[in-house]
Amino acid sequence: MITIGVMMSNAYADYSAHMIRGLCSRAKEKEGVNLIFFPGMLCSDLESKEKSAQLPFYEDSIALVDVLIVSDQEMLQMLLDQPEGALFSNVLEHVPYILLKDDTAQIFEQACALAEGQSADSQDHALEDEEGDLFTTPKQTKAQRRDRFERALEFAVKAHKGQVRKGSSVPYIFHPIETALIAMTLTRDQDIIIAALFHDIIEDTRYSAKDIEDAFGSRVAHIVQMESENKRKGQDASETWKIRKQEFIDGLDHKSKDEKIIALADKLSNMRATRQGYLKNDERFWERFHQKDKNMHGWYYRTVANKLKEFEDTDAWKELNRLIGEVFE
Repeated sequence: MITIGVMMSNAYADYSAHMIRGLCSRAKEKEGVNLIFFPGMLCSDLESKEKSAQLPFYEDSIALVDVLIVSDQEMLQMLLDQPEGALFSNVLEHVPYILLKDDTAQIFEQACALAEGQSADSQDHALEDEEGDLFTTPKQTKAQRRDRFERALEFAVKAHKGQVRKGSSVPYIFHPIETALIAMTLTRDQDIIIAALFHDIIEDTRYSAKDIEDAFGSRVAHIVQMESENKRKGQDASETWKIRKQEFIDGLDHKSKDEKIIALADKLSNMRATRQGYLKNDERFWERFHQKDKNMHGWYYRTVANKLKEFEDTDAWKELNRLIGEVFE
């Protein structure tokens, strides 16, 4: 037996009357499906202690639900923002959900698929092939994955706003985006790809691991922390360069494969920029860095590539190795 909950706001209920009838009709045609409606829910109701106290039966009902259909984006955001202890707090962490749209037949089938542990998009393989899977994330629909990745892009752009690449006027955000794109060739795990996008945020911006955890979860925050360098603020960066790079190299021995994916993507992105800058500026190129000895940069990149040799069959590692040879040999 599948139980589908339908969370409606007052602002949307009248407009959605035909959709409600459509869902009821579909449920009537299909055996083994129950519908529970949570009607008359204004967004303000979720914040009102008085209203919550008047709705004790909702707590028992929500416990029966296998999947939620949410009437509109505003209601969805209110559910996501519920504080600890509120009636609907953390509901969406345990119950898969989908937004109500005009095609009630499709929404109903997707809700049933979600309740049975399938992808909500498994009903439409042609669309999946055309648009891509937007990276795998357990128990999330493609729409949810898309929304999460779009939020991650916005977060990264905001974090790196005003920053430029060393010795140039190129916006710094190009580097983390390229790092994430390279990571996509190595994994479909969205947490890893988002962590690749965020890999410089803790060490180079005002945002902390807690900010990342609050917005994108503890796994992403932990991975970004593992990728963050101790820059020894207050000390001369040119004097600490070798120490910091050696720490990164030594740290690779203790990193998981997921963390090494980000290291490889980061170094390949940097080597692409290094090759381009070196071809354009020749030996003057190294003057823009804290470490001005080309040979030291060559030592660093070669050592990192060797530490990441488990990826030698991938296009990313092969390109990194080729670029190192072109610049330093």
